[in-house]
Amino acid sequence: MKSRSMQGCAIARNDTAAINEASANTRRWQRYHVDLPVRVVFRSRILHLDVQGLGTELSRGGMAFYAGLPLQEGDPVEVQFQTPSNLRVAGIVRNRTGYYFGLEFLALLPSYR
Repeated sequence: MKSRSMQGCAIARNDTAAINEASANTRRWQRYHVDLPVRVVFRSRILHLDVQGLGTELSRGGMAFYAGLPLQEGDPVEVQFQTPSNLRVAGIVRNRTGYYFGLEFLALLPSYR
């Protein structure tokens, strides 16, 4: 009986892994795991915050990053990539877990030096 229940657990784990894998593949664009320093800027009528962050996932439509900001879902932010051209994008926070954020890209912004 013990081995039978263990087989059931193995099957359940495999089913869960298959479900997780299938849901991960339903995104519009492929995600790439990165270790990318970024600058994250949040501006509101009363507050301007500019901090270093770390991008961990990147796709054509958005990214995931860590940053020490009190952002909420729906907040607009700018992300500057640490490249020679200072590539900047505007985005909106779509999800949050602690200081880990999911960002949807909205527009490419003019670069500045």
